[in-house]
Amino acid sequence: MPAAVPQRPTSGRCGESSAKGGELLPNPSMKPLETQDRRETRGAPGPKASAPPLMRLGSGLREAILLIMAYVRQATGAEPSQEEIAAVLKSYFTLDEVTNQINYLRKKPVGDERADEEAGLSRLGVRVNLLSGPPKNSLARAGYFIRPIAEAIVGIIKHAKAMLGKAPSEDDVARSLKSSFILSEIKNQIVHARKSGR
Repeated sequence: MPAAVPQRPTSGRCGESSAKGGELLPNPSMKPLETQDRRETRGAPGPKASAPPLMRLGSGLREAILLIMAYVRQATGAEPSQEEIAAVLKSYFTLDEVTNQINYLRKKPVGDERADEEAGLSRLGVRVNLLSGPPKNSLARAGYFIRPIAEAIVGIIKHAKAMLGKAPSEDDVARSLKSSFILSEIKNQIVHARKSGR
């Protein structure tokens, strides 16, 4: 049978001794903080704050991501998670295709786009029902996205700037992501990733 370790009598609060009239006794497991041998840290940056897990995107980008979710759900029967979308947006193939689409849309006269919309060829309209959507994307519908999606958008902007010489605006990226060709390519990559078990 192991020997019992003697305990200090306490009145119920950690470190308070009833024998000493309420005087606090040091906790034997705690060591005092020694600051004499430490270098001064004045002016040094403090500890990094952790990145927020959810971020808000501009209205155009929010609409584009929700459109991707709706398009993939309609085409495959299963809505993609934000993680799936972020992974696809970060792929080199998507970076290249979205950059090409941005370049195409920059060269296309603005009047041509309006003529398409007037002829009934406007983009797919999406009605979002917060009550019936799967729980995994309810935050996206409320306008909150995971950090990897924002990082993917920044990656698209950097890639397009490197390839085209001028950084696209968020609206340029959103217009590109909403195009039927890009929607189809993103859907195909998500389907491929699901089949390959990634």
